[in-house]
Amino acid sequence: MRATAYHVPLFLLADAQPEEREGIQFFRLKNGALVKRVHVWGIVMNKIVGDEYVRLTLDDLSGTASAVFFDPLVDAAASVEIGDSVDVVGRLRERNGEVGIVGEVLKIVGPKVELLRRLENIAFVLGVPRTEEEVPVTPAPREQEEGESPAEEEMEVETLDLEGDEW
Repeated sequence: MRATAYHVPLFLLADAQPEEREGIQFFRLKNGALVKRVHVWGIVMNKIVGDEYVRLTLDDLSGTASAVFFDPLVDAAASVEIGDSVDVVGRLRERNGEVGIVGEVLKIVGPKVELLRRLENIAFVLGVPRTEEEVPVTPAPREQEEGESPAEEEMEVETLDLEGDEW
């Protein structure tokens, strides 16, 4: 069974330390997480096309990292242009003292997904809870007495349709 790919901002990969557990190599990230595979988003800043590989340098506005792609993803990676926004899933590897990603999945994403990834990274840095279990419990609101102004205004929330073509 394949290990879970954890969605992380690129700054967490800087200074990641390799650790071996039961013969399997993991990496300890800056936040203390122990991971083997990651899911990252970034804007392609550089591309190097070799005979049997393509290396992309990604920047997600929090940091940079390299992702290298081998067969069967060489053609897909070679078609990516500098400035494209991409999602990458892959295994972490250390080479020449630098932690990078060996790509397993590469997808060019549009502006809606790019916006979502930027917001996810901001939320991660700010420590916004990702799951309902992580949300702190707050007391239930009390009923408003006559003549008293509401403590909080009700707010309408519109969800973003990531599948449609319209904004």
